[in-house]
Amino acid sequence: MTPDELADLAHLRRARDLMDREYARPLDVPAMARAALMSPAHFSRKFRAAYGETPYSYLMTRRIERAKALLRQGTSVTGACVAVGATSLGSFSALHRDRGGDALGVPGAGPRRARGGAVVRQQGRHAAASDPRLLVARCSRHPAPPSRIGEAAGRGCPYGRAMATTTVSQMFISVHDPEEALAFYRDALGFEVRMDVSSDGFRWVTVGAPGQDVDIVLSQPHGGRSQAEGDALLALVTQGSLQAAIFKSDDLDATFEQVRSSGAEVLQEPTSQPWGARDCAFRDPSGNLVRIAQA
Repeated sequence: MTPDELADLAHLRRARDLMDREYARPLDVPAMARAALMSPAHFSRKFRAAYGETPYSYLMTRRIERAKALLRQGTSVTGACVAVGATSLGSFSALHRDRGGDALGVPGAGPRRARGGAVVRQQGRHAAASDPRLLVARCSRHPAPPSRIGEAAGRGCPYGRAMATTTVSQMFISVHDPEEALAFYRDALGFEVRMDVSSDGFRWVTVGAPGQDVDIVLSQPHGGRSQAEGDALLALVTQGSLQAAIFKSDDLDATFEQVRSSGAEVLQEPTSQPWGARDCAFRDPSGNLVRIAQA
C-alpha cells in the first residue's frame, strides 16, 4: 500500500472513532468528513469502500446498539432515543426493526397486525394476542441452551479421563513500526522487552507485563507473509478494524493519565460500562484498539 492510501485509512479511522465517541451529537456527513480531512462526497465513497457501509448507516448502527443497552438497564424508550441523539421515536424504532431487530416499543413500529390480534415473534414461534403491549421490544437475550460438548459441572469428564490444563503463552499484535509500538507498549504501558528478533528486514519484538508469564509479540504485517496478505492486514490495522487486547490495571485512573500523558490517542476516558466493567480505550500508534479495565 502507498503512504497516501495508509494516510487516508488513518483519517477514516479517526472519523469512525468520532462516531463511536460522539454518536449522541447531531453529526452529519460534512462534520464526519471534516474529521477525515476530506470532502463529504470523497469521504462517503472512501468510508463505504473501507467499512462496507455508508457513514450514516454506521452512525445509526452505533446509536441502535447504545439504545438497546440503555433499554436493558431499564431506561424508558423515550429516554433511550433522546440519549443516543435520535430526533424521531417512530423513525428510529422503524429503522431498528428494518435492520432485523424488534421494535423499540413505539406504537405502530412493531410487526404488522394480522386479523384477530397482533403477531409477536418470540424465539421463532408465533403467538396471537390482542394486547398491543406485546409489541414492546424484548431487549433481553435468552441464555443459550447448555452445550452438548462435555457435561454439567461436577459430573466428571465425558471422555473418561481428566482434561488437560491449557493456558495462554503468546499473543500477536500487528504494528506498522516496532519503535513507535515500543513507545506505547513499553514506555506508556510499562511492559518489559523480553526479546527483539530481526530477519529479512522485519522485526518481532516480544514484550510482557512484569510478573506475568504471557508474551505479546509485536510483529509487522508483511513479516512472513506475501505482499497481498501483508497489504490486507496492514489495511485492517490502519483503518482500526482490529482490537489488540484488553489489559487490566489495579489503578485504572492512574494508568489512564500515564498513557494519555505519553501522547497516545484517547478513544474513551474511564467509564462504567453497562455490562459492569469500568474501562478506558486508546489507539496504539498503528491504529489497534487497546482497552484497559479496572482489575
